[in-house]
Amino acid sequence: MAQYWYHSVATIEYMENHLEEFNRQKDNFSRFRATKSTKMVSAALKMEFTLDRQEERESDPAWNNVSAAAKPLCIDEEKMLIESEIAQHRVDGSDFNLLKIHLLNYLSDHIRQVSNLLNVSSELPGEGMMDIHQAY
Repeated sequence: MAQYWYHSVATIEYMENHLEEFNRQKDNFSRFRATKSTKMVSAALKMEFTLDRQEERESDPAWNNVSAAAKPLCIDEEKMLIESEIAQHRVDGSDFNLLKIHLLNYLSDHIRQVSNLLNVSSELPGEGMMDIHQAY
């Protein structure tokens, strides 16, 4: 839409609304943006949490009184808790701050100033959108 030849107030608002919605939902993609180091730390934490829970269970005298049918259910519940903690760790260690996505925040202002983006290039330093980004 940003590449349209002509824009109205409605098309600019439409682009801004979609960008706002994307920014509200982008956390859903954060777990896919985890760095290698974050993934390695997450795997180590998962192993550590799993071993800690296993040691706690085995040292608890009440664990021996739990029925054989209930033990796998308890273990599955603990695994789900560990998985949610690891997923949160990955989200916290992820970065979704991409330059090209960040530049979208400036499109509507630029369109209002020059009416379209046909003569704007983000690849030429010192021209077009790069001037806008450098001002940021």
